[in-house]
Amino acid sequence: MTKVVQLSSVHHSRDTRIFYKICRSLVDKGYSVDLIIQHDKDEDIDGLNIISLPIAKNKSDRFFLILPKLIKKLLTYKKGTIVHFHDPELIPIGIILKLMGYKVIYDVHEDVPKTILEKDWIWTPLRRIIALISATFESIGNIFFDATIVVTKAIGGRFSKKVTLVQNYPILNHRQTESNTHKKRKDLFYVGSITLVRGIFEMLEAVSMVNLELPIQLKLAGSFNPQTLEKQIRKSNGWENTDFIGQINRDQLKKIAESSLLGLVIFHPIPNHIEAQPNKLFEYMQYGLPIVGSRFDLWKDIVEKNNCGILVDPLNPKEISEAIKWIYEHPKEAKMMGENGKRAVFEKYNWQAEEKKLFELYEKISSE
Repeated sequence: MTKVVQLSSVHHSRDTRIFYKICRSLVDKGYSVDLIIQHDKDEDIDGLNIISLPIAKNKSDRFFLILPKLIKKLLTYKKGTIVHFHDPELIPIGIILKLMGYKVIYDVHEDVPKTILEKDWIWTPLRRIIALISATFESIGNIFFDATIVVTKAIGGRFSKKVTLVQNYPILNHRQTESNTHKKRKDLFYVGSITLVRGIFEMLEAVSMVNLELPIQLKLAGSFNPQTLEKQIRKSNGWENTDFIGQINRDQLKKIAESSLLGLVIFHPIPNHIEAQPNKLFEYMQYGLPIVGSRFDLWKDIVEKNNCGILVDPLNPKEISEAIKWIYEHPKEAKMMGENGKRAVFEKYNWQAEEKKLFELYEKISSE
């Protein structure tokens, strides 16, 4: 069986897509998989060999501390090894590895040029230039690499050849508990990166409005980005009705989701969000949570067509609060929405269906 190296200089070692989906699927399929990633030690986890990189404390650490060690570790592998990398900053290394005789896959988790246009820490006049450079590097890499994996059709449309769509759907959990009613549920749930453009202010303002009439609390899980945002958020309306949990693992996510009223996905209508399929959307659905999310055309195809939630103007806290109140006051309909979402995930929006595409790609590359 061909040796596989999963590679990231950015993500943490328990990244859902890299660790739980791609790596675990390949190991279970019988591949010998090394994961080179930021981690506190080298270790073997159920057949997955983690090779640790230093944990970055800032962005400069990635380039001056992590990349040299990453390159040194990569050069210990034989030609013909499949190197599957997950960060655009590794494209030049990927091209060099391909020229040296390795088999290379680039996994595109998001629309990188659009993301760059939204980076507040990049001087505004430079954003378009850097986005253009990034798009150019990705296009060049697509010519060289054995395959480019994308998570949405919209991202795939940016590449000219050798594109495989492996969507970021949740892993099916067949041990989910059954919930008979939404009557006793009062918690709203949000999990993920807590940022301005993911609607933290709008969520809190909506919670504040709802609490004028109903005893509802927001369960907020994840981390603030940037960290300085937390101090500002704690002074906002709605914080007094918020239970900030911080980072959670998958077992905690399951427990909170299955006892919550609904899941919030209030992303702002910026280019990188409109065509995105956030993993949390499908995880909420998997655990039987009705969705209150942003009214994007792509999300209409998921939420409205499957009748599993309510879509709103993400910049309008009043409209968000009205959707929350409707779900709270209509427990039978809420239960039906949750069941519809769960059914849709089990029938079509799941990782077990997507991993088949991953296996087909690896079998093709291994045989070439």
